[in-house]
Amino acid sequence: MNIKRYTLVAILLVAALATSCRKEPLDLVNPDRQPTSGYVQQFEMVWQGFDQGYMFWAYESIDWDSMHNALLPRFEAFDEAGYASDDDFRQAYEDMCSKLHDHHLSVQVLNPSTGHVAYVQPGDMEVVTRDYYHPNYINQQTALLSSMEGVTEYRESENNICSNWFCLFPGKTPGKKIAYLRFNRFYVTTASYYGATNLLPLNAFYGNYQLNGVTGGWAASDKVEAIIIDVRGNGGGNADELIPLVGSLTNKKTQYGYSRIKEGLGRLDYSPWTPFWLPCHSHHLDGSKPVVVLADVNSASCSEITAQIVKSFPHGTFIGERTFGATCPLLPGNHDLFYSGVFGDQWFNSCNYYVYTSNFDVVDVNYKSYEGIGITPDIECIFDLSALQAGHDNQLERALEFLRTGK
Repeated sequence: MNIKRYTLVAILLVAALATSCRKEPLDLVNPDRQPTSGYVQQFEMVWQGFDQGYMFWAYESIDWDSMHNALLPRFEAFDEAGYASDDDFRQAYEDMCSKLHDHHLSVQVLNPSTGHVAYVQPGDMEVVTRDYYHPNYINQQTALLSSMEGVTEYRESENNICSNWFCLFPGKTPGKKIAYLRFNRFYVTTASYYGATNLLPLNAFYGNYQLNGVTGGWAASDKVEAIIIDVRGNGGGNADELIPLVGSLTNKKTQYGYSRIKEGLGRLDYSPWTPFWLPCHSHHLDGSKPVVVLADVNSASCSEITAQIVKSFPHGTFIGERTFGATCPLLPGNHDLFYSGVFGDQWFNSCNYYVYTSNFDVVDVNYKSYEGIGITPDIECIFDLSALQAGHDNQLERALEFLRTGK
């Protein structure tokens, strides 16, 4: 599996100073600016980057110091031999990182002797072990939309930034409709900004816009009685997009939970928890219509936040599968400011490693963390490949059934 997870822009302001949990003074060695030569130096910088800046030590059971002592001789042996096979090199970093909690985590390291890059992605390794795991079938699922029974006002867009699909299904009441919106990335408004003119503007869906005879927006119109937001196969994107995409579904701001950051070099040097709110968008619905979010095992990051927020709505329901488990936001690394997050060089110019990892710890309103776990649906509906091959999207059909019958 190759789920793409994109940099999130945090919608929160965290302040206050946390007291260090380690007594000894520590010096920051910024892993963004440390060129290395050889296997041991590379290993030491990657290990230290995690040691000082990894966000989830509070949840881990790994003895990180013992991990260092166990792995160091392997890297010393690589240096002594002047060579490591790509398989042995990758396995060493896999043994180091594969059990870590962060499902955004991606470790990319350049083998000094072969020049080949090893990739270690613990989330991808974990998710394929789930008994309901399946690849992403977004193209096959959306291909069925236009031919499903009763579909009207069908629209689709395809471009290299973001794709989306809009249509109306017959509702529970004669003459009423269920409005459906699917997007493959949280870059809908970003794509419009960069000139993706075939995208349907979001306010055409939510309201205050006129398009092809649909006035007031599909979801906001009186003939629409319920809404489906489909984020299956959506690996995330820009968290600013949560405001127009999800903040438009309700008439008040919503508290997702709480967040904290690192405020020191110790593993447990956290800031206080700060409320994490999703603002209500200026173009929003009145909050009275039932909303279903469809998400699956390939829904990550912003998609999971969407599922969790919709679950909290008075008329919200999450249908589908437990999600990927990359629930905590991140910004491009700046260890001078955050003491955490992305570090290294993606292009291997200034150093030969690149680690993509979170720098916000986010929990729900009950302080429960879903990182590495995923969001559990209100109504579980496991993807059925045989149904799809026979021309049926069983998960979408289950969502329509629920909205039409209430069960």
